[in-house]
Amino acid sequence: PKIKFKKVYFRFMILVTGGTGMLGAHLLLACARNKLPVRALYRSATRLQEVSDFFEYHFPDDPSHFKQIEWHQSDLNDWSQLEQAFEGINQIYHCAAKVSFASYHTQKLIKTNIEGTANVVNLALKYKVKKMVYVSSIAALGVEPMIKKVDENHSWNSNLPHTPYAYSKYGAELEVWRGSQEGLEVLVVNPGIILGEYFWNRSSGTLISRIAKGMNFYPTGNAGVVSLNDVVQCMMLLMNSTLKNERYILVSENISYQKLMKKIASQLGVKPPRFPLTKTLLYSLYILNKVAYAIGLKKSFFNRATLESLCSTQIYEGSKIERELNFHYSATDTVLEAIGKAYKTDH
Repeated sequence: PKIKFKKVYFRFMILVTGGTGMLGAHLLLACARNKLPVRALYRSATRLQEVSDFFEYHFPDDPSHFKQIEWHQSDLNDWSQLEQAFEGINQIYHCAAKVSFASYHTQKLIKTNIEGTANVVNLALKYKVKKMVYVSSIAALGVEPMIKKVDENHSWNSNLPHTPYAYSKYGAELEVWRGSQEGLEVLVVNPGIILGEYFWNRSSGTLISRIAKGMNFYPTGNAGVVSLNDVVQCMMLLMNSTLKNERYILVSENISYQKLMKKIASQLGVKPPRFPLTKTLLYSLYILNKVAYAIGLKKSFFNRATLESLCSTQIYEGSKIERELNFHYSATDTVLEAIGKAYKTDH
């Protein structure tokens, strides 16, 4: 007898966590432009509307780009809701995270960044996801201060004090590397300060907005910076490469905070910050904050690790990805010029 085989159609689908964040929204925009099938996670309707407005800003006459995204509402810590998003997923861009350097956010950082990432990894393993690109941070590297130039070969020093955010991102990375040991192909990117436009009340957009409104003080340390569009491009190139179980620092330039903020102010047409936040001044603020917290006047925001990071002159080597992929970073001045024009257009 003739044997009839049932046709089986394999659906390809990408999952993006943190789809309403600054990085997640720009990643979704790139996926939409490339007509890639995407499912994205969101938590609040307000944030979802902001992304809808963002897409309309880029595609005013074509709403199909936003509509082609399959949206799924879920918190990373809601297992039952989260699991529903994994059906048919082949690739994951894990962008969702809580970003805060405040000590009083420690438990929320652990809950979202570590436990939430553990849930994503466990579901990726359960549903046999092929590959995941995880967005970490240079904060998660946690390298001792005596190492002046940090690359992917340097590792976390557990004997040093770290910010709650750094601890949470490092803990999240451990969950990702656990997943790699259990069969999930992973790639970790550690971007510096991500410079991007449109979302002026989030991430680096907050810095742009504050400088536009007038800032008097600048930290005395260095900042490792990278274009938001470069981060998106790197993530997509890595996902579609044969590379796996590797880390990539994404920093195009190491620049002093003073110089960076002066360049931003110049593009915005405002006065730059004039006064340095010296280590002595920061420690005075740290002590005052501790006293206020001790007598119940305010929550504890400052910690020693945060103050040290603002004064650190450590630099980050981000050339590994340029050596291994057909990729070159955008010039910081060009990126800031585009951001300045976008901000003035929006305001």
